[in-house]
Amino acid sequence: MIVVSGASGRLGRLIVEHLLRRVDAARVVALSRTPDALTGLGVATRYADFDDPASLPGAFDGAERLLMLSMGSFSGMPQGHANAIEAAAKAGVGQVVYTSFARAGEPGQPQALIENHKETERLLAESGLTFTALRFNQWPEMWNLVGVPALAVATGVLPSNSGDGRVGHITRDDSAAVAAAVLAEGGCEGQLLEVTGPEAVTDTDVADALAQVTGRPIRCEQVSDAGLAAALSGRGLPEIYIQGWTGLGAYKRAGWFDVTTHTVERLTGRKPASIADYFAAHPEALSSQTP
Repeated sequence: MIVVSGASGRLGRLIVEHLLRRVDAARVVALSRTPDALTGLGVATRYADFDDPASLPGAFDGAERLLMLSMGSFSGMPQGHANAIEAAAKAGVGQVVYTSFARAGEPGQPQALIENHKETERLLAESGLTFTALRFNQWPEMWNLVGVPALAVATGVLPSNSGDGRVGHITRDDSAAVAAAVLAEGGCEGQLLEVTGPEAVTDTDVADALAQVTGRPIRCEQVSDAGLAAALSGRGLPEIYIQGWTGLGAYKRAGWFDVTTHTVERLTGRKPASIADYFAAHPEALSSQTP
Protein backbone atom coordinates (compact mmCIF):
# COMPACT_ATOMS: atom_id res chain seq x y z
CA MET A 1 0.00 0.00 0.00
CA ILE A 2 1.21 3.50 -0.87
CA VAL A 3 0.10 6.22 1.54
CA VAL A 4 0.20 9.92 0.58
CA SER A 5 -0.08 12.53 3.34
CA GLY A 6 -1.30 16.07 2.69
CA ALA A 7 -3.31 14.82 -0.26
CA SER A 8 -5.81 17.69 -0.16
CA GLY A 9 -3.07 20.25 -0.86
CA ARG A 10 -1.92 21.22 -4.34
CA LEU A 11 1.29 19.16 -4.30
CA GLY A 12 -0.26 16.17 -2.53
CA ARG A 13 -3.19 16.01 -4.94
CA LEU A 14 -0.83 16.21 -7.93
CA ILE A 15 1.27 13.38 -6.49
CA VAL A 16 -1.81 11.16 -6.19
CA GLU A 17 -2.81 11.98 -9.77
CA HIS A 18 0.66 11.07 -11.08
CA LEU A 19 0.73 7.97 -8.91
CA LEU A 20 -2.49 6.69 -10.44
CA ARG A 21 -0.78 6.71 -13.84
CA ARG A 22 1.71 4.19 -12.45
CA VAL A 23 -0.19 1.95 -10.03
CA ASP A 24 -3.70 0.63 -9.48
CA ALA A 25 -5.93 2.90 -7.41
CA ALA A 26 -6.53 0.05 -4.96
CA ARG A 27 -2.91 0.39 -3.81
CA VAL A 28 -3.20 4.10 -2.90
CA VAL A 29 -4.48 5.71 0.30
CA ALA A 30 -4.76 9.49 0.55
CA LEU A 31 -4.41 11.19 3.95
CA SER A 32 -5.69 14.59 4.99
CA ARG A 33 -6.86 16.55 8.01
CA THR A 34 -9.95 17.17 5.85
CA PRO A 35 -10.64 13.85 4.09
CA ASP A 36 -13.92 15.19 2.72
CA ALA A 37 -11.79 17.42 0.48
CA LEU A 38 -10.42 14.31 -1.23
CA THR A 39 -13.71 13.43 -2.92
CA GLY A 40 -13.12 12.65 -6.57
CA LEU A 41 -9.55 11.40 -6.31
CA GLY A 42 -10.75 7.82 -6.76
CA VAL A 43 -8.69 6.31 -3.93
CA ALA A 44 -9.27 5.26 -0.33
CA THR A 45 -8.97 8.09 2.18
CA ARG A 46 -8.06 8.34 5.86
CA TYR A 47 -7.94 11.11 8.42
CA ALA A 48 -4.43 12.06 9.54
CA ASP A 49 -2.98 15.08 11.30
CA PHE A 50 0.74 15.14 12.09
CA ASP A 51 -0.08 17.34 15.08
CA ASP A 52 -2.44 14.65 16.40
CA PRO A 53 -0.23 11.62 17.18
CA ALA A 54 -3.25 9.44 17.98
CA SER A 55 -4.43 9.75 14.37
CA LEU A 56 -1.23 8.39 12.84
CA PRO A 57 -1.04 4.65 13.71
CA GLY A 58 -4.30 3.93 11.88
CA ALA A 59 -3.39 6.27 9.04
CA PHE A 60 -0.04 4.57 8.43
CA ASP A 61 -1.23 1.01 8.94
CA GLY A 62 -0.13 -1.28 6.11
CA ALA A 63 2.01 1.37 4.40
CA GLU A 64 4.70 -0.09 2.17
CA ARG A 65 5.72 3.44 1.25
CA LEU A 66 4.70 6.74 2.79
CA LEU A 67 4.87 10.20 1.25
CA MET A 68 5.68 12.52 4.16
CA LEU A 69 4.69 15.96 2.93
CA SER A 70 6.63 18.61 4.83
CA MET A 71 4.99 21.22 7.02
CA GLY A 72 6.25 24.80 6.69
CA SER A 73 8.02 26.31 9.68
CA PHE A 74 10.40 29.21 10.30
CA SER A 75 11.35 28.02 13.80
CA GLY A 76 13.00 24.65 13.35
CA MET A 77 11.47 21.25 12.77
CA PRO A 78 7.73 21.08 13.51
CA GLN A 79 6.73 18.62 16.23
CA GLY A 80 4.40 17.12 13.64
CA HIS A 81 7.40 15.83 11.70
CA ALA A 82 8.76 14.08 14.77
CA ASN A 83 5.31 12.60 15.43
CA ALA A 84 5.05 11.28 11.87
CA ILE A 85 8.53 9.75 11.91
CA GLU A 86 7.93 8.04 15.25
CA ALA A 87 4.57 6.68 14.07
CA ALA A 88 6.05 5.47 10.76
CA ALA A 89 8.78 3.59 12.59
CA LYS A 90 6.26 1.94 14.95
CA ALA A 91 3.99 1.06 12.02
CA GLY A 92 6.85 -0.62 10.17
CA VAL A 93 6.57 1.59 7.11
CA GLY A 94 8.86 0.20 4.43
CA GLN A 95 10.07 3.52 2.99
CA VAL A 96 9.40 7.17 3.77
CA VAL A 97 9.63 9.67 0.91
CA TYR A 98 10.07 13.16 2.37
CA THR A 99 9.60 16.45 0.49
CA SER A 100 12.63 18.54 1.41
CA PHE A 101 14.31 21.60 -0.07
CA ALA A 102 17.41 22.42 -2.11
CA ARG A 103 20.73 21.89 -0.29
CA ALA A 104 18.91 21.46 3.01
CA GLY A 105 21.73 19.75 4.87
CA GLU A 106 24.64 21.94 3.84
CA PRO A 107 26.59 23.87 6.49
CA GLY A 108 26.07 27.63 6.52
CA GLN A 109 22.58 27.42 5.01
CA PRO A 110 21.15 30.88 5.87
CA GLN A 111 17.44 30.33 5.18
CA ALA A 112 15.28 29.99 8.28
CA LEU A 113 12.86 27.61 6.58
CA ILE A 114 15.68 25.20 5.73
CA GLU A 115 16.40 24.40 9.39
CA ASN A 116 13.05 22.61 9.37
CA HIS A 117 14.17 20.30 6.53
CA LYS A 118 17.71 19.82 7.83
CA GLU A 119 16.47 18.63 11.22
CA THR A 120 13.80 16.41 9.67
CA GLU A 121 16.37 14.72 7.43
CA ARG A 122 18.59 14.19 10.47
CA LEU A 123 15.75 12.64 12.46
CA LEU A 124 14.84 10.35 9.55
CA ALA A 125 18.46 9.21 9.32
CA GLU A 126 18.52 8.42 13.04
CA SER A 127 15.12 6.69 13.08
CA GLY A 128 16.19 3.46 11.41
CA LEU A 129 13.58 4.00 8.69
CA THR A 130 14.45 3.54 5.04
CA PHE A 131 13.90 6.97 3.55
CA THR A 132 14.45 9.19 0.52
CA ALA A 133 14.60 12.99 0.72
CA LEU A 134 13.48 14.87 -2.37
CA ARG A 135 15.24 18.24 -2.21
CA PHE A 136 13.12 20.33 -4.53
CA ASN A 137 14.61 23.51 -5.94
CA GLN A 138 12.53 26.68 -6.11
CA TRP A 139 9.13 26.42 -7.79
CA PRO A 140 8.40 29.03 -10.49
CA GLU A 141 4.97 29.29 -8.83
CA MET A 142 6.78 31.42 -6.23
CA TRP A 143 7.01 34.20 -8.83
CA ASN A 144 3.22 34.32 -9.01
CA LEU A 145 2.89 34.79 -5.26
CA VAL A 146 4.18 38.35 -5.46
CA GLY A 147 2.96 39.09 -9.00
CA VAL A 148 6.45 39.94 -10.30
CA PRO A 149 5.90 38.41 -13.79
CA ALA A 150 2.76 40.53 -14.26
CA LEU A 151 4.69 43.62 -13.15
CA ALA A 152 7.44 42.88 -15.66
CA VAL A 153 4.98 42.34 -18.51
CA ALA A 154 3.09 45.54 -17.66
CA THR A 155 6.18 47.76 -17.31
CA GLY A 156 8.79 46.05 -19.47
CA VAL A 157 11.12 45.83 -16.46
CA LEU A 158 11.78 42.89 -14.15
CA PRO A 159 13.25 44.29 -10.90
CA SER A 160 15.76 41.96 -9.27
CA ASN A 161 18.20 41.97 -6.37
CA SER A 162 19.67 38.56 -7.21
CA GLY A 163 22.65 39.67 -9.31
CA ASP A 164 24.07 36.75 -11.28
CA GLY A 165 22.52 34.19 -8.91
CA ARG A 166 21.08 31.16 -10.67
CA VAL A 167 18.08 29.01 -9.78
CA GLY A 168 17.30 25.47 -10.93
CA HIS A 169 13.55 26.14 -11.06
CA ILE A 170 11.40 23.00 -11.04
CA THR A 171 7.64 23.11 -11.49
CA ARG A 172 5.25 21.72 -8.92
CA ASP A 173 4.01 19.23 -11.53
CA ASP A 174 7.51 17.90 -12.23
CA SER A 175 8.08 17.67 -8.47
CA ALA A 176 4.92 15.61 -8.12
CA ALA A 177 5.96 13.33 -10.99
CA VAL A 178 9.28 12.57 -9.27
CA ALA A 179 7.61 11.85 -5.93
CA ALA A 180 5.10 9.54 -7.63
CA ALA A 181 7.87 7.66 -9.44
CA VAL A 182 9.73 6.93 -6.20
CA LEU A 183 6.53 5.96 -4.40
CA ALA A 184 5.47 3.63 -7.22
CA GLU A 185 8.81 2.03 -8.03
CA GLY A 186 10.77 2.27 -4.78
CA GLY A 187 14.53 2.62 -4.97
CA CYS A 188 16.64 5.67 -4.11
CA GLU A 189 16.86 4.38 -0.53
CA GLY A 190 18.98 6.57 1.72
CA GLN A 191 19.45 9.19 -0.99
CA LEU A 192 19.20 12.96 -0.62
CA LEU A 193 18.11 13.80 -4.15
CA GLU A 194 18.49 17.33 -5.50
CA VAL A 195 15.52 17.73 -7.86
CA THR A 196 15.76 20.58 -10.39
CA GLY A 197 14.58 21.84 -13.72
CA PRO A 198 16.64 21.51 -16.92
CA GLU A 199 19.00 24.40 -16.17
CA ALA A 200 19.87 26.99 -13.54
CA VAL A 201 18.85 30.45 -14.74
CA THR A 202 19.41 34.05 -13.69
CA ASP A 203 16.67 36.65 -13.39
CA THR A 204 17.96 38.04 -16.69
CA ASP A 205 17.10 34.67 -18.21
CA VAL A 206 13.67 34.89 -16.58
CA ALA A 207 13.11 38.29 -18.19
CA ASP A 208 14.16 36.83 -21.55
CA ALA A 209 11.70 33.95 -21.05
CA LEU A 210 8.90 36.39 -20.30
CA ALA A 211 9.77 38.36 -23.44
CA GLN A 212 9.81 35.14 -25.47
CA VAL A 213 6.40 34.05 -24.20
CA THR A 214 4.67 37.43 -24.47
CA GLY A 215 6.42 38.88 -27.51
CA ARG A 216 7.05 42.07 -25.56
CA PRO A 217 10.42 43.69 -24.76
CA ILE A 218 11.25 42.93 -21.12
CA ARG A 219 14.59 43.56 -19.44
CA CYS A 220 15.95 42.70 -16.02
CA GLU A 221 16.99 45.67 -13.90
CA GLN A 222 19.26 45.01 -10.94
CA VAL A 223 18.35 46.98 -7.82
CA SER A 224 19.44 46.94 -4.20
CA ASP A 225 17.57 44.98 -1.54
CA ALA A 226 16.02 48.24 -0.36
CA GLY A 227 15.18 49.20 -3.94
CA LEU A 228 13.36 45.93 -4.56
CA ALA A 229 11.47 46.23 -1.28
CA ALA A 230 10.42 49.75 -2.26
CA ALA A 231 9.24 48.59 -5.70
CA LEU A 232 7.14 45.81 -4.20
CA SER A 233 5.82 48.07 -1.47
CA GLY A 234 4.66 50.50 -4.15
CA ARG A 235 2.40 47.78 -5.49
CA GLY A 236 0.69 47.49 -2.10
CA LEU A 237 2.01 44.03 -1.31
CA PRO A 238 1.82 42.73 2.28
CA GLU A 239 5.04 43.19 4.23
CA ILE A 240 5.53 39.44 4.64
CA TYR A 241 5.67 39.04 0.82
CA ILE A 242 8.06 41.97 0.49
CA GLN A 243 10.45 40.61 3.09
CA GLY A 244 10.20 37.06 1.75
CA TRP A 245 10.86 37.96 -1.90
CA THR A 246 13.67 40.37 -1.06
CA GLY A 247 15.31 37.76 1.15
CA LEU A 248 14.91 35.12 -1.53
CA GLY A 249 16.79 37.37 -3.96
CA ALA A 250 19.66 37.62 -1.51
CA TYR A 251 19.81 33.83 -1.22
CA LYS A 252 19.80 33.53 -5.02
CA ARG A 253 22.60 36.09 -5.18
CA ALA A 254 24.63 33.96 -2.77
CA GLY A 255 24.23 30.89 -4.99
CA TRP A 256 22.05 28.71 -2.75
CA PHE A 257 19.76 27.64 -5.60
CA ASP A 258 22.45 27.15 -8.24
CA VAL A 259 21.95 23.41 -8.72
CA THR A 260 21.16 21.40 -11.85
CA THR A 261 20.57 17.63 -11.93
CA HIS A 262 19.00 15.08 -14.26
CA THR A 263 16.83 13.56 -11.51
CA VAL A 264 13.49 14.35 -13.17
CA GLU A 265 14.32 12.72 -16.48
CA ARG A 266 16.12 9.78 -14.85
CA LEU A 267 13.21 8.89 -12.57
CA THR A 268 10.21 9.86 -14.68
CA GLY A 269 11.43 9.40 -18.24
CA ARG A 270 10.30 12.89 -19.20
CA LYS A 271 12.16 16.16 -19.56
CA PRO A 272 11.38 18.79 -16.92
CA ALA A 273 9.71 22.03 -17.92
CA SER A 274 11.86 25.12 -18.35
CA ILE A 275 10.95 28.50 -16.88
CA ALA A 276 9.71 29.59 -20.34
CA ASP A 277 7.61 26.42 -20.58
CA TYR A 278 6.05 27.25 -17.24
CA PHE A 279 5.10 30.81 -18.16
CA ALA A 280 3.74 29.68 -21.52
CA ALA A 281 1.49 27.19 -19.74
CA HIS A 282 0.32 29.73 -17.14
CA PRO A 283 -0.71 32.94 -18.92
CA GLU A 284 -2.75 33.93 -15.87
CA ALA A 285 0.54 34.63 -14.06
CA LEU A 286 1.37 37.29 -16.63
CA SER A 287 -1.78 39.37 -16.40
CA SER A 288 -2.83 39.54 -12.76
CA GLN A 289 -1.53 42.49 -10.76
CA THR A 290 -2.39 40.93 -7.40
CA PRO A 291 -0.55 38.22 -5.44
